[in-house]
Amino acid sequence: MPPEKVEVFKSLEGWASEWVLPLLKPVEQLWQPQDFLPDPTQPFDAFSEQVRELRDRTAELPDEYFVVLVGDMITEDALLTYQTMINTLDGVRDETGASASPWAKWTRS
Repeated sequence: MPPEKVEVFKSLEGWASEWVLPLLKPVEQLWQPQDFLPDPTQPFDAFSEQVRELRDRTAELPDEYFVVLVGDMITEDALLTYQTMINTLDGVRDETGASASPWAKWTRS
């Protein structure tokens, strides 16, 4: 990256610390899809019943919802790729995986 672009990112670190990092939630507050799905470690009958109930509740969802869900899943799967790509840029690179730079914290979140 040209030095003048690196300088822009460096100059925005204070802004990122003040305006971007406060938007990040602590890991303990993040939800995961399995939080809303039947627990497969339950006995088979209980799990099967919960899956049936879930299917019944979602039977009338329009196809557009599933298109959005698939798009979201693809994006989620690619997040590590995005992080790796961002991490190659001068000015925001996190060489150690533990940099205190606001850009590094943001890409790791």
